[in-house]
Amino acid sequence: MVDQKKPKIDLKARLAKPQGPAGAVAPVAPMPMMPQGVGGSRPPPGPALVGQPMGSSVRPVGPPFQGAPVGDPFGGPVAAQLASMRPVAAAPTTIKVELDDAMVRAQSRSGKKVAMVAIFTAGVGAALGFVWGGQVADQKGVTRAIEGAQDLTGDIDKSQVKIKELNDKIGDAIKSLKEKKYPEAFANDLGGLSIPFGSDKLAGKNIGRFDPKTLQLLFKYTNQVEALNDRKDGLKNLFIGQKQAVLEALGASDNPKVGYAVYVQKGPKGPVGFLAPVNPADRFGVKDAWPPKLKISNGRDLVDADRYNQGDVIGSEKKMVAVTLDPEALNASFPTDVLLRITGELVKTGAILTGTTTATGDEEAGIIKNGDMVLTALRNIGKR
Repeated sequence: MVDQKKPKIDLKARLAKPQGPAGAVAPVAPMPMMPQGVGGSRPPPGPALVGQPMGSSVRPVGPPFQGAPVGDPFGGPVAAQLASMRPVAAAPTTIKVELDDAMVRAQSRSGKKVAMVAIFTAGVGAALGFVWGGQVADQKGVTRAIEGAQDLTGDIDKSQVKIKELNDKIGDAIKSLKEKKYPEAFANDLGGLSIPFGSDKLAGKNIGRFDPKTLQLLFKYTNQVEALNDRKDGLKNLFIGQKQAVLEALGASDNPKVGYAVYVQKGPKGPVGFLAPVNPADRFGVKDAWPPKLKISNGRDLVDADRYNQGDVIGSEKKMVAVTLDPEALNASFPTDVLLRITGELVKTGAILTGTTTATGDEEAGIIKNGDMVLTALRNIGKR
């Protein structure tokens, strides 16, 4: 019996042929490139761990330090505290103002200005050391810092007096509006009241020697006061610009002006009335002489209209007839939101000054309390 020879398998030929689904071979993914510093290449340069021998290849795990710790000449590490020395844009200073866009932009400018002063001062403090703690190498610089703290104490004392005066005036204005009285002197009072503190007061006071906590309080208060001055000016402009509307909303005007009329036209199912505002230049007081003609808006243009006196009230394209509306009745039916807006802005400003309490019972300090805290910290400069 002749042995059958087993067929030889050409492995090279089989591997070269495309395989069917059952024998499909998954493509081999290319090897990913090794990141620099892995697999024998030198690790990227970076700060070594504190206390690590020079020349060691061991590197700290996690994000690198932003800067090596700097030794305070008086014995305390400084660099780790620099972040806390930057001004904190806290909720009270970053509360949202709805008075006008110009005031919001002014607040942003004041915050950036104080932030730049804070960053510069942080560098000065790191280089020179702080007034508190340890032996003082530069007694003259420390003496200037103590004198600067005393000057700032006097400036902030004056600022606090004006801030508390503003708080009283805001409380009186809110009370008047609730009693349906227009606070006549309020806008003038705001115009004559200026809080005499800002970032310019920090110059030449050697504040780089202050400790981080005092600096943080000082920068926060400075930012808040500059924003408060802008808000105060915005309130003044709001009261001046909306005085007539507020008087009409309060019903306190002796001679309210006619500001709306109704014109009637034929519709597919009968006469239809349209509410039309009167051109501001043509508005007249109810106690004045009533004009026979006035301009009203038809929704697109200002058109001439005859004030209705008698006869047919239905107008046409050639002749518009306007029935004037009593302003007090109109305000009663469609109350304006100007009172809500102005009262709301006053309440917000009061909360910025005196602080708020959250729903969870946490207290958010206002500018008045923050100012008192700054004063306490400044008076302690040089006593530690």
